[in-house]
Amino acid sequence: MGYPVSQAKREYSTIQKQNDLKVWQTQKRWELIKYHFDNNPYYRLRVGEIPQEWEDLPVLKKSDLQGDFLSKVPPVFREKDLYISNTSGSSGQPFFFAKDKLTHVLIWLNVEAHYRNAGISINDKQARFYGIPLNKKSLIRERIKDVFANRYRFLVFNLEEKILHQWICKFRKTPFKFIYGYTNSLVVFAKYLIQLDIVLKDVCPTLKICIVTSELCVDEDQVLLEKAFGIKIFNEYGASELSVIGFKKGEYWVVSDEVVYLEVLDENDQPVEEGTVGKLVCTLLHNRATPIIRYEIGDLASISEKNGRTYITHLAGRENELAELPSGRKVPGFTFYYVVRSILEQSDFMKEYRIVQLSKSLFEIQVVSEREVSNDVELIIQRSFDKYLESGLQVQLKTVESIDRSGNGKFKHFISMV
Repeated sequence: MGYPVSQAKREYSTIQKQNDLKVWQTQKRWELIKYHFDNNPYYRLRVGEIPQEWEDLPVLKKSDLQGDFLSKVPPVFREKDLYISNTSGSSGQPFFFAKDKLTHVLIWLNVEAHYRNAGISINDKQARFYGIPLNKKSLIRERIKDVFANRYRFLVFNLEEKILHQWICKFRKTPFKFIYGYTNSLVVFAKYLIQLDIVLKDVCPTLKICIVTSELCVDEDQVLLEKAFGIKIFNEYGASELSVIGFKKGEYWVVSDEVVYLEVLDENDQPVEEGTVGKLVCTLLHNRATPIIRYEIGDLASISEKNGRTYITHLAGRENELAELPSGRKVPGFTFYYVVRSILEQSDFMKEYRIVQLSKSLFEIQVVSEREVSNDVELIIQRSFDKYLESGLQVQLKTVESIDRSGNGKFKHFISMV
């Protein structure tokens, strides 16, 4: 398909041999700016002129990259020279983007390095818990990719117990080396295994690790998954328009400094102190196609540096998942996840739940349950909202048969309609 694999391997090896990645990143950033300024009319118009300080470059938002993506690519590229894809739209702002083929290979070499450090090969047999396009052409394409990538895809649109039982049977018959997929779907599967007193490693002894991706995985989820699967849990953080940004085993995410440069900014696009939560801004260091430079990904995070590498020390959720309360206070959507989770999970009949903010003061908690939620549980949840958030908020519990997922199978615990 024309991907320069050998060239990318040589370049990635050179990067790994750098004595100081931060010095190398600085040089690479300015090379990238000069390239786009000289060759990309869209970016040249956006920048005006190259500033003296990196912080004076404009911050690009998703809305800046929407529309005709080819108009944002240097005209020296032909479409056949590019890797073209689109974001999932889970952030509410989908768009198409392009990467030059060298960049695309470098990104996958970086993924391979993360996996190798976790004790597996990228080519090992993979149990993939993921969505899939349902139109015929795209579905066939993904199935073919699954064959070449040595992976079996477990579809996550239906999490009924009969489906979960079929998953166990598949693990009994297949020598999977690792699990990869959406956090929430794996958590539902883990709860089912615990309910049956089954450890997945006993069912499938070849399993080594599990990698969760795309959705929030809190410490409690990780403990649950480790108990049910009997293997180590790694947390992957990234974005389709960028790369795997960070890979986590333990307390922090190790950032992919070889391919991406991270900054954290305040509301005025000014750098914050190390360790302070702010807007995460990313630069894809090699990409000469779409200028993903000082790109505001939409997540809130904090970063720090140690031993010449960058670490994400805290991921605080997406900016579009902030809830605004009547007092004017803004809180991350995952705050509600903590407020109600422990209460609902004390009730063994609760399978899944989602919190929807209908107005500044009204919240609906959708619960997949085999029976109605008791008044006692409703009262306890209401008191928790009063205690941990603010008084005067209204909470409605609604029992539903299932909770809708987005078209790609991703799951959000919190949605704001405000």
